[in-house]
Amino acid sequence: MTEVTSISIQFDIFMQRPIQTAVQCTVETVYKPLAPVEQNDLEFLIPGVSYTYIDLDIKLYVRGKMVSSSEKDVDLTDSTAVANNLIHSLFSQCRVMINGVPDTQSHEHYNYHAYLETFLTYGTDAVYSHLFNSYWYLDFGDM
Repeated sequence: MTEVTSISIQFDIFMQRPIQTAVQCTVETVYKPLAPVEQNDLEFLIPGVSYTYIDLDIKLYVRGKMVSSSEKDVDLTDSTAVANNLIHSLFSQCRVMINGVPDTQSHEHYNYHAYLETFLTYGTDAVYSHLFNSYWYLDFGDM
């Protein structure tokens, strides 16, 4: 009797993977906050449609203006700096809800959590590539 060796499909790295061919088009939609930005919360409503797939690859575009503590425009001669991981430092809490159910655990120290996660997770290759988009810079302490 001969012994037959087999490999589970999950471990077959040479198997040709299926390719999605049913996508007819993609649409990028802009959603604006439900309430004015001057309020404390930014809330967006993304309605679900039963006949489409919604990819939650969410992008948040932020446009701001740097002013002094006296609400005056910052002069070009003023020395200014922003916090490390600036985009995440703008928010103290980030919560995603799907059909009224929280998708992730939310806490009021989102900015600290994002800073520590970025600091402890990514290496220097990420620091010098995609982390520049969130204004992440390594601090070497000799400024």
